[in-house]
Amino acid sequence: MPEITEIIKSFFQFHQQKQVIITKIVRYLSYYPKDLWLLFLFFIRHSLSCAFGKENSNKTYIKHIYQYFLKTTYCETEIDFYLKQLENSEITRITLLFSFLMIPASLEQKLFHTQGILSHHQARLQLVQKKLPPAQLILDLGGAAGSDPSGTLLSMGYPYQPERIDIVDLPSEERFFKSSYVSDIECHTTPQGTQIYYHYISMTNLATFPDETFDLVWSGQSIEHITPAEATLLIQEVYRILKPDGHFCLDTPNRQLTLLQVRQGFVHPEHKVEYVPRELMGQLIKIGFVIVEQKAVSPMPISHRTGRFNRLELIHSNSLGDNPNVGYSFYLQCQKPLVD
Repeated sequence: MPEITEIIKSFFQFHQQKQVIITKIVRYLSYYPKDLWLLFLFFIRHSLSCAFGKENSNKTYIKHIYQYFLKTTYCETEIDFYLKQLENSEITRITLLFSFLMIPASLEQKLFHTQGILSHHQARLQLVQKKLPPAQLILDLGGAAGSDPSGTLLSMGYPYQPERIDIVDLPSEERFFKSSYVSDIECHTTPQGTQIYYHYISMTNLATFPDETFDLVWSGQSIEHITPAEATLLIQEVYRILKPDGHFCLDTPNRQLTLLQVRQGFVHPEHKVEYVPRELMGQLIKIGFVIVEQKAVSPMPISHRTGRFNRLELIHSNSLGDNPNVGYSFYLQCQKPLVD
């Protein structure tokens, strides 16, 4: 009897999995019909080319991807990037082709040795540890860090010892990943003596903070969670509460790249907007800030040039670059002038 129960259970589980797969295929067909058509053409033309040319090297395979699937030219550095991974058996030809497609994170984890978002996190750690300026009084917008009461800035390795950090974030029950948070706390002192104070309010409401209070305001992947109109008000408020010569530093997803990755909607369900660098820089300059540094976080020049997002490039991009337009995210370090 137990064996029959297990057989029936397995039967329904199999059909449920099959139904999920079919649903995903149908969804892909409706969202990305051009991708599937290009895939079909690639396999036909590559097979015919190899049959008549009798040459089927990895280099030829990559060139055919550019010619028949990406429909664009290639340069030798790009060929070498993919060829090295094929020759070292880090990827297969099929996984290389899949790296150009819109696939769920669960499948990405199975096909590749890691996920691009993890590499991007490593790049952001470098950003916090090497690029943020020293400051004594800091306001961290959206800086709650789950079970770590010190907040994201310190947990990501900010190398200086501030006197005080004020963290603005939503109450835990209003955050997207609720299960990863402990009960809300009001204050905390680190072993090094930094005082942490929490303010459970929207980042669009900074009226509680007096003029010229902070040396540094940090917005780590948070400004994209509010509307452009709210962002304008936020930038004005940040300008008000910063001391003269103080810094407003932020990083945010680059729409030039995320639009290639997710052509419908945004890369996170909570995002209200995703900026290209010139848009955000224009807003900051208009308010009165001076842009003193800009960086690419996880540079993706191949994807930017070809107009096709490649997750292998993101997986291998865990550093910073000088051109913010090619970063998966971009970083801006702004300064409030000494004299308005």
